[in-house]
Amino acid sequence: MAKFQRGDLESKSEKELSEKMSDQSDDEGPEEVTFNDSKAVALKSVKDARDSVKRGKELLKEKRRKRQLLFQEQKKSRLLPEALLEEFDTVATKAPPLPDVKGEQQQEKKKKAKKPKKVSKSLQGNCKVMRLKDRSANTSMQKSAMDFIQARLYGPGSQRTTNAELLSLQKKRGLNQGAAVQFANKKWGADQKAKAEKCNKRFIHRQKLIAS
Repeated sequence: MAKFQRGDLESKSEKELSEKMSDQSDDEGPEEVTFNDSKAVALKSVKDARDSVKRGKELLKEKRRKRQLLFQEQKKSRLLPEALLEEFDTVATKAPPLPDVKGEQQQEKKKKAKKPKKVSKSLQGNCKVMRLKDRSANTSMQKSAMDFIQARLYGPGSQRTTNAELLSLQKKRGLNQGAAVQFANKKWGADQKAKAEKCNKRFIHRQKLIAS
């Protein structure tokens, strides 16, 4: 008997719970939204978006206007004052003074009179002036030219020879053998000796000039 009563109690409690859940589900159901309400909400969101864009444009215009005003004020502060500009105009309109030509000519004459005159010395006779460097350069060039000619005409491999060597060879290898020309012909030897003495004197004189 006790078991039967306990089963009835459990079935009653389950029924009550199910009824409560059904009531709560009916109360929490979605509300109905009409087409006009949704249209009004959409129009309001579009209007809000347009208003925000418009406010952004107005703020941008205001920033540009303030920046332009600031730029104009800075430009005005950099400009020179009007009084100073008028002074510049008056100075520019004045004609520049003419140069004093006579005064400059007189000063140039005074400067020329103050300069000392150079004393020129006249050389008597037919005299020529030459630097020692130029003379030594000329002699060295002449010597190098003579050495070049001598090497080309009488150098190794050439078939030419001097008159003295030719006569000496004839005396040495010919039928009538005898002494060399410089020993046999006293006149030829004297000429060569005089030339050698002249060369020695010239060399000594040149060395003295270089040393001095």
